[in-house]
Amino acid sequence: MNHLTIFYDGPCILCNYWIQNLCRWDKKDQLRFTSLDSEYAIQFFKENPSPILSKDAIITWDQNQGYHAEAHAIFSILKRLNGLWRLFLIFQFLPVSWTNGLYRYIAHNRYRWFGKHQQCPLPKKRDAHKFL
Repeated sequence: MNHLTIFYDGPCILCNYWIQNLCRWDKKDQLRFTSLDSEYAIQFFKENPSPILSKDAIITWDQNQGYHAEAHAIFSILKRLNGLWRLFLIFQFLPVSWTNGLYRYIAHNRYRWFGKHQQCPLPKKRDAHKFL
């Protein structure tokens, strides 16, 4: 199966909230997760360099589509989910400057609004297979 790998900010409380929910919503077991500062991510980006890594953003990767960041990464995740979440894909037709602008605004303020963990929390046992 072609999994979508999601590289996220491990200490970010907001990011971890969404990752936990994505684990629940991923009924087809298509998503895999790793913190941007994990050993897996560091080795992965050594072997697969990308200019996207310099962005303060969520990054997705799959072997067919390659890398996506910011709002485009969110849309690539939504495409993998079932149900009503797919309705949010309508926003991908807005100008990229708007969707990425909103993403950057939230990303820039995430620690101030939600705080951060001292270290990346461990996944629940039922979801451990999803974490790289």
